[in-house]
Amino acid sequence: IVTAGLGGMGGAQPLAGVFAGAVVIAVDIDQTRIDMRLKTKYVDEQATDIHQAIAKAKEYAAQGVAKSIAVYGNMATEIWKMIDIGFVPDVLTDQTSAHDPLVGYIPEGYTVETAQQFRAQNQKDYLNAAYESMAKHVRGMLALKDKGAITFDYGNNLRARAQEAGVKNAFDYPG
Repeated sequence: IVTAGLGGMGGAQPLAGVFAGAVVIAVDIDQTRIDMRLKTKYVDEQATDIHQAIAKAKEYAAQGVAKSIAVYGNMATEIWKMIDIGFVPDVLTDQTSAHDPLVGYIPEGYTVETAQQFRAQNQKDYLNAAYESMAKHVRGMLALKDKGAITFDYGNNLRARAQEAGVKNAFDYPG
């Protein structure tokens, strides 16, 4: 399972996946959320990057070991890295904070801290950047769906925001 978003309700996804016997890779742009999930044991470990996470996930799956692996990164970027190397998860989902594009969703290329500065300086441009990232994120989810990943999201407005940003087929996977 590959998912994004470890804050709020998204934090339970890796734990639920492990309870179900899966290997879970969870991407989040906020290191404090990853740290909290590691501390509370909702996530088993953190990889240095998506490539290491995929390698570990394949190793655990081959051994029949259920584990969860966090990765620091923005899913709009990380999903395309997966596609570029030909990695297709069995299940792909999302629980990022797309319902709040101004404060909840961090645009690609920004950290939590730099996004905060960007948001304070220019909310209109920030929102445009967030919508562009959500569109790229959903295009990646659709690409992996087309390659065979069972794809869905939490219903967090990610598809709606992507559609508003020009992804006409954003609702081609369920929420």
